[in-house]
Amino acid sequence: MAARFSFFILLSLLFFSEKGWPLDRFPLAHSALTASQAILFVTRDAGIFRKYNLDPQIIYIVGGPTNTAALISGSVDFSIFAGPASVSANLGGADTAILMSFVNTLEHSVFAHASIKKPDDLRGKRIGIARPGSSDHYGATVALKKWGLEPDKEVSLISIGGPPDRYLALQAGRVDAILLQPPLTVRAQKAGFNRLAALVDLGLDYVGTSFGTTRSVISQKEELVRRVVRAFVEGIHFYKTNKQASLKTIAKLMKTDDSEALEEAYNAYAVKFMARVPYPALKGVEAILEDLAKTNPKARGADPKRFVESRFLKELEESGFVSQLYGK
Repeated sequence: MAARFSFFILLSLLFFSEKGWPLDRFPLAHSALTASQAILFVTRDAGIFRKYNLDPQIIYIVGGPTNTAALISGSVDFSIFAGPASVSANLGGADTAILMSFVNTLEHSVFAHASIKKPDDLRGKRIGIARPGSSDHYGATVALKKWGLEPDKEVSLISIGGPPDRYLALQAGRVDAILLQPPLTVRAQKAGFNRLAALVDLGLDYVGTSFGTTRSVISQKEELVRRVVRAFVEGIHFYKTNKQASLKTIAKLMKTDDSEALEEAYNAYAVKFMARVPYPALKGVEAILEDLAKTNPKARGADPKRFVESRFLKELEESGFVSQLYGK
């Protein structure tokens, strides 16, 4: 009897935290090997998921559209990707919802071969993107139109893959330009590639690096969703207040020890772009809908609130959890 009692105590210790939460193992995908998505790994490496008895099984799936397909199929419960894929899927009848947005602008820079001095020199050239519907595809399209160039007519958009693959393609001359985020921006600059533009200077509203799920998951696993959002908000606090540990995680993710590049990445995401409470920007959703409306009539007049679910963030903020983290 005593042995059996001890066995059940051991099971309780293994499967429940001190707060009474069961251990939850769940699939979580991310769409790019970039510092903009480092918050996932910072939160994991800091032990914050484990603190809330969460055990995300992290899967790398290139590009927002393929991540969205994995969500819709039920292959993953959550994904980190750019907002347009989720919005587009929702318009098509899927029950996708954006829970958080870590970056509410376009932070990519356009890099080209040294022979390309100005945007008009891109005419007749090739820009490498992850794939149609990805954030860099959207950014390239917006930038080209702003420069008076017609995407896919005057400038070819070539699907290559994630940022490291696009950078290798630029080096090899398979494309003439690409869009990059920190820390690869520093690497590209040091290699002699020309930065044609930083899209953040265009002042564009956008739902960039985001965290999404489906309303089915929210309905069936509400407490899991609540704890995952809580863990990420605490992860953002760690990111902002534990620089050296965060730099170590970014270095491991990006496979670089370039201190200048790592510093740029940290200052961009931990300091500049990432809010303490990462609400998805409704103006950013509006911008995405406006772009989609050019080819999808369903986007016209759609309510931006339909595509986001901010109540978990609102609960945390109103509970005082965020102010307690930051001491005010």
